[in-house]
Amino acid sequence: MRLLVKLCFALTFSVSAGASEYPLPTGEEWLTHAQQGLAPYWLMPEAQGEPVGNFPTFRCDDGSLMKLQQLCSELKQGWMEPHYAREYTRMKSRQTYAYGVLFHLTGDPQALKLAKAGVDYLLSELRDIENGGFYSFTINGNPGLEWTQRTSQDLSYALVGLAMYYYLTRDKEVEKVLIDTQAFIFEHYKDIELNELKWVIKNGDGQSNHQRELVAQLDQINAYMLLVTPLLPEPFQSQWRSDLDWLIESMIDNYYSAEDNRFYGAIHDKFAKQQSARHNDYGHTVKAFWMTYLSGRMLDNGGFEELGWQGLKYITDAAASTALIYQVDRYFSDELKLRWKGLRQIPIWISGPYDYSVSSWQWAELAQASMTLHMLEGSQTKHLHYTHNLYFDAWVDHEFGGVGMSPKSVKAFHWGNGYHQFEHALVGYLSAQQHYNQPATLHYALPLTDDLAVSPYYYQAKTQAKTQIGTDQVPILKVEFIDVTP
Repeated sequence: MRLLVKLCFALTFSVSAGASEYPLPTGEEWLTHAQQGLAPYWLMPEAQGEPVGNFPTFRCDDGSLMKLQQLCSELKQGWMEPHYAREYTRMKSRQTYAYGVLFHLTGDPQALKLAKAGVDYLLSELRDIENGGFYSFTINGNPGLEWTQRTSQDLSYALVGLAMYYYLTRDKEVEKVLIDTQAFIFEHYKDIELNELKWVIKNGDGQSNHQRELVAQLDQINAYMLLVTPLLPEPFQSQWRSDLDWLIESMIDNYYSAEDNRFYGAIHDKFAKQQSARHNDYGHTVKAFWMTYLSGRMLDNGGFEELGWQGLKYITDAAASTALIYQVDRYFSDELKLRWKGLRQIPIWISGPYDYSVSSWQWAELAQASMTLHMLEGSQTKHLHYTHNLYFDAWVDHEFGGVGMSPKSVKAFHWGNGYHQFEHALVGYLSAQQHYNQPATLHYALPLTDDLAVSPYYYQAKTQAKTQIGTDQVPILKVEFIDVTP
């Protein structure tokens, strides 16, 4: 479920000034965006939970905790109401991921400490020790569903924060939980007959075991497998590589439409495949192409790489539209209004061929795909000159920090928090450093050793320098990468 913000549009692409007048943001600007635009909302005491690490699912735009007796207007949504009493594991894990990225970009020990608190809470309170996996949500501390009613997507996103933390630290306890949970998912959800992962095993909570969902496959890759697989010891790395190959094949065989050059969001009936149906948006399909390309590169599978690359080009071109500036400039700062004075319309991203609206997570996914293409072949710059600057200015809440599903609003609820905005910042920084031919500096909670390989997120690079800047108790390794490429 998502909330979309309507951005009025024009189908013609016409701007009265060249994109070169609005240069791509530098790496320093991306770091400022992460530290001053995003971080304040997520570093507030209210964001940290009681105990710290029990990150709250719902918060208001000013950062305060949700009060049922006096709901803030942004949380007063009918589609949210059934979820108010629930604390979602996926959101605690996504917030853990966000703190991990903030540390990765800045080396901030507080961000690392908060990521560790999130990991500790996930492991101590939200694992289902009796049945396996993780609880999807709790109500007053109690599991909200039978284990067979939990979606495979929720299980994947329970791991996203653990995956980022493992990538940063190589923590052995976290490694074991990742291995055990992936094995649990593939043992219980793998459907040999249908050649895909099940959505749920048993009906419940509005979900059916007849559903066949793209995200049941895709989000295993996106949430943890692509990041973790190259780091695992044997024999687990080989097993995960095999499972990753199987997942991509499953997505292509079952969900990819060569005729439409897109991935269906679901395939359990003909209505689920329609462009207007749930998850049939540019955001989900471009993420599927991105994961296909990156997995193909890691697996040395040229077919996956080619399909993913071609799909990224097609979808980012299709999703590139324009908005009449007078209809969206209410979201602009005075500085941006002055900077773009005289423009009649500006490039934006849209959600689908029949949906000229967009949400912040779709904007982020489309931008990440576009930045990947720019890193690969230098394309996509005309659109990115505008959409990056528009995101920094119009989407970010510059009073309290963070990005919502609507511009500057609806920032923390059962499907929205820091995950997409911080991944967008990380990919943006790496892309900018490559564009300006500058080294990319990232931080890891690792000791300085020669035998421990590190890489910049999903990408490849040469290591130019390693420096130990932390303490013996909290080792922080600063790494400079050059020649970063997807």
